[in-house]
Amino acid sequence: MLDDYRRVALGVFAIALATAAPAAALNFFELEVYPATTEGKGLHEIETTDSFVANGRASRFDEEDEPTRHRLLRSSLEYNYGLTDHIDLAAYLDLQRPNGADVEYAGMRFRARGALADKGEYPVDLGWYIEAEVPHNTGSDLELDFRPLLSRDFGRFSLDLNPAFELPTVSTERRTLEFNYAARVYYRLSRNFVPGVEFYGDIGQIRAIDGSRDQEHYVFPVVYGRVTRGLKFVAGPGFGLTRASDPVILKLGVEYEFTLGGQGTVPSRPTY
Repeated sequence: MLDDYRRVALGVFAIALATAAPAAALNFFELEVYPATTEGKGLHEIETTDSFVANGRASRFDEEDEPTRHRLLRSSLEYNYGLTDHIDLAAYLDLQRPNGADVEYAGMRFRARGALADKGEYPVDLGWYIEAEVPHNTGSDLELDFRPLLSRDFGRFSLDLNPAFELPTVSTERRTLEFNYAARVYYRLSRNFVPGVEFYGDIGQIRAIDGSRDQEHYVFPVVYGRVTRGLKFVAGPGFGLTRASDPVILKLGVEYEFTLGGQGTVPSRPTY
């Protein structure tokens, strides 16, 4: 079983890199991979996703070659609502805390996510994701993000692919369409314990792809778990695969799902 798990994981990473031929600046507040299915009508979700740069990369622009993102803590607070059985709406508040500094406001995001059909209706489950990001104190004031979502089950294994296309629409920089990717494979060992591997990366602007040394690619061995009904988590370390990547990032996500007045449906597929 372990050999099968490794083969599937390597296959996901190869597909993700192959898909990266068309990219977006990697958003570290969005270290999450989405399935093609949605949460379910009337389902509320409150989630926090935190990442901590345990070992930051050294900047080539720093004369002392000090890690510029070392000990940077990023936090994203999300509220998600199942508008229909096939459409979710969500809002995010992004915060960050540089090493030894105060907590800073980093921006807001708003997104809609949907499924194109019921799970299992086609050989590959298909969905869509549209996001408007309003970052704070960056070169862009508004960025739009679109992702086709693809999911497929292989017995107890599940595969999710999220190629992403990002376009800065209100920006002081001359940037064109960019591409990044998120992908994962996980094994449903039990209802409450699911090991998996996540992959994230970006290659820069499509018209001017970054050199391999300037691209960022990460692999995260993670564990998805359920503490009690409605309360779930994901945790694991991330390892940078290129010189531009941070060597080690720690990730923790906690979410709570609930309905009001006994209304709502439960998703047919684990969404973690």
